[in-house]
Amino acid sequence: MVNSNIQNIITIIAVNLDDAYVREIDEFITEYQQIKPIEDPIFWLSCGAFICLMSGLIFAYIMKSKLNGWTTKKISPLPLENPRTISSWFSFFTGLTIIFVSALNIINFSIIKSLVFSSIISMLFGISMWKAIKDLLTQVEAGTVKEIDEFF
Repeated sequence: MVNSNIQNIITIIAVNLDDAYVREIDEFITEYQQIKPIEDPIFWLSCGAFICLMSGLIFAYIMKSKLNGWTTKKISPLPLENPRTISSWFSFFTGLTIIFVSALNIINFSIIKSLVFSSIISMLFGISMWKAIKDLLTQVEAGTVKEIDEFF
C-alpha cells in the first residue's frame, strides 16, 4: 500500500516535469554562488567544534591522571599551571571562540564585531572556569571537598 502510493507520487512528479523547466533549474544551479571553503562559516564552525572536542578530551585526560596520581601515590594535583594543561585549556577556548565567530557570521554579524564579542565571552568563561577547577583541586588536596550545593 505504502509502496504503491510512493510509486504513484513519483510517477506524477516525473510525468509533470517538462524539459524546459529542468533546463531552467540547471541554469539556476550553475549560477548559484559558490563559497570558498576558507570563507565558509560552516567549515569554521566544524573546525572549532573539532578543536574544542579534542582539546577538551586532552584536558580531561590530564585531570584524570592528576586525580589518579593523587589517589594512588599522593602526588599533589597542584600546581595546575603546567604547559600541557594551559595549552589544552587555551586551545579549548580558542575553538570555542571560532565556534562563536562562525555562528555569529552565519547570522550576518560582521567578522570584527563577532570576533571581539566571542573573545570576551571565551575569556570570561575560561578565567572563571579555571578558577573553579583550581579551587576544586585545592579542596581535593586539602581533603575538604564541598558538596555542589555549598558552592551556590
